Amino acid sequence: MLLYVPGEKNPIEDLYDRYATMLYRLALSMMKNNEDAEDVVQSVFEKYVLQPHLFFTQEHEKAWMLRVTINACKDALRRRSLRQAASLDDVAEVGMWDSYSEVLDVLEKLPEEYRIPLTLYHFEECKIEEIARVLQISASAVKMRLKRGREMMKKELEGGESHV
Repeated sequence: MLLYVPGEKNPIEDLYDRYATMLYRLALSMMKNNEDAEDVVQSVFEKYVLQPHLFFTQEHEKAWMLRVTINACKDALRRRSLRQAASLDDVAEVGMWDSYSEVLDVLEKLPEEYRIPLTLYHFEECKIEEIARVLQISASAVKMRLKRGREMMKKELEGGESHV
């Protein structure tokens, strides 16, 4: 449980500063629009604050935040009757991604099983083992998804045939 001591930095603000941008980009890659991504991130932080959690390391905490974000996105997508498509160019508001709009356009077209590992590995700089824990798959499966996802993106960016 996070306790606030007057005069010290608010632990919720610290948590938000650490994870909000990363979770937003992940949620946006899955939800494909700003408002839904923001709603997902808010629900993740709400869940964190309202339910006590004990994390032994910051890596464990990060993995929990990523897993809960992915699950919240999947739940929201299940509830949504009509999927709306929006460009990931909106992610440019978050930071450095504005120079990668073509890559992001291709990334958003990938199936979720490739899009999520690529986003976590290349944009969030997560380790393969961490992605494996978050996605609840083996490290070798993560490596294979990264490889296949990169191949699909390369074909699409080069203008060739792809399965995207």
